[in-house]
Amino acid sequence: MSESGSTGNSVSRGDVILSWPVRVSIGAAITIAASASLCFFYWQGLTDIYGDAMAHMEGARRLFDSLTPGYEEIGTVWLPLPHLLAAPLAINDFLWKTGLAGSFVSTAALIVTAWFVFRLATEMNREAIAGVVALAGFLVCPNMLYLASTPLTEPLAILWMVLMVYGLYRYQESGGVGALIGASAAAFCGTWTRYDGWSVLPFAALFVLLARPGPWRQRIRHALLFSLIAGAGPALWLLHNAYRYGNALAFYNGPYSALAIYAHQVATTAFRFPTDGSVAVSARYFLEDLKLVIGAGPLTLALLGLVAWATDERDRRRRAVALLFLVPLPFNIQAMAHSAVPLYVPTLFPNTYWNLRLGMEMLPAVAVLPAFLLVPGLPRRMRRGVALMVLAIVVGQAVLIASHGARELVIAKEGIMNNPCRSKRQQALARVLRGVYDGGNILIAQGKWPCAMRQLDIPFRKTLTDTNRRFRQSLRTEPSRLVEWIVRGEDDDVDILMRAYPQAFKDFAPVFRATFPGEGSLEIYRRRRG
Repeated sequence: MSESGSTGNSVSRGDVILSWPVRVSIGAAITIAASASLCFFYWQGLTDIYGDAMAHMEGARRLFDSLTPGYEEIGTVWLPLPHLLAAPLAINDFLWKTGLAGSFVSTAALIVTAWFVFRLATEMNREAIAGVVALAGFLVCPNMLYLASTPLTEPLAILWMVLMVYGLYRYQESGGVGALIGASAAAFCGTWTRYDGWSVLPFAALFVLLARPGPWRQRIRHALLFSLIAGAGPALWLLHNAYRYGNALAFYNGPYSALAIYAHQVATTAFRFPTDGSVAVSARYFLEDLKLVIGAGPLTLALLGLVAWATDERDRRRRAVALLFLVPLPFNIQAMAHSAVPLYVPTLFPNTYWNLRLGMEMLPAVAVLPAFLLVPGLPRRMRRGVALMVLAIVVGQAVLIASHGARELVIAKEGIMNNPCRSKRQQALARVLRGVYDGGNILIAQGKWPCAMRQLDIPFRKTLTDTNRRFRQSLRTEPSRLVEWIVRGEDDDVDILMRAYPQAFKDFAPVFRATFPGEGSLEIYRRRRG
């Protein structure tokens, strides 16, 4: 490993040269760690326990397995890229039922992200030890390793953020339009993965405008190029919602949006999120979340690294792009306070677990910023001492977080506690259908019953949901021509349809009715024969 010179078998970025053996060793270590983590959590039965994870797998599977496969199965609230990437794998029954179709996408995202975290920190600090520090901060985090074994969307979103920041750094260093286009493409993908990707666009565009000296005409042209490519993501999603749902903001204020779900919760239970309307309380909850999922030690190192960046006059401007990793902080706090996004932590009221994985979006910042503590002006021995101290704190924190076992990781524990298959109502649906279902199409709400379809091997092309829009009018008039079975849950899409058009369903007789305390009712109907 060398910091200057070049050879025929090495690759240079700035002043850093890494030999191919070093690059291969780092890449192999990342791949082995990520793959071993996936295997471990899979054999622990933890990779596919989140309701959201199951729903994402349903969304991916329905792109091929549906009465209306393809574009019609792209919904309104969840952005489509995670489903599109997992869909080819989800065709396989085993990969769909186990969730591994999505887990493979997440694990691949972790591998690529970890590599570029290493490259970014190495190039920003012009020494590989800084890259190792950042890599450890990212890859040793137990909750990140767990999250990357699931079909959830955060690992993919973090990947696009890191690739965007790396591309912008390369653009700042070289002025190359290729690097700028690469960063723009990563930002576009981020806007089709999670809405967090939307919030970073104005800050990234401003960075492009100010990153390099030169004529303002060229700066503006490059900022516009970035904005047009990256901004196409939100623009296309607005057009999709306008075309499919008659409301460009259906994902934000439509019937399936977080705002609508929260409004229904308040109307029926009068319970408001503790963070609702308060930025200060939201910040407190988010900070508590960060302490639980990442740890106080790495957070402290990141804060010290931020101070080191601010006081480093020589390299402050060159490293400024790393501040884009901080954007999820205000975005999530604002979303908790004003956009009906809940976050519950076990250490604060109501002392339970919900959405703790939101804090993982800050991990790239927590991984990269401590590398700035390796101040170039320090003697080499002192820099190595600082690096060892940072590594010791990061590894010690990881050991502390993981010491109680995989099932006690707070993000895994959230999934266990909220696993929909533990629901009495979900279990009743699977039990009843196992005894009476003999084929025929089922009218059912999409995403509301994720367990029964897998357990009973019922293909989604045997189900009719609100996304099968070409059949919507017929469901209001002659549903008996389309379906033989109906699964009706309290206040779900099917319940709303049946209450709005009761006469249309006169040919269906109930075969099961029950109410489950705290969960609502379940009714199963079958079309009358003869």
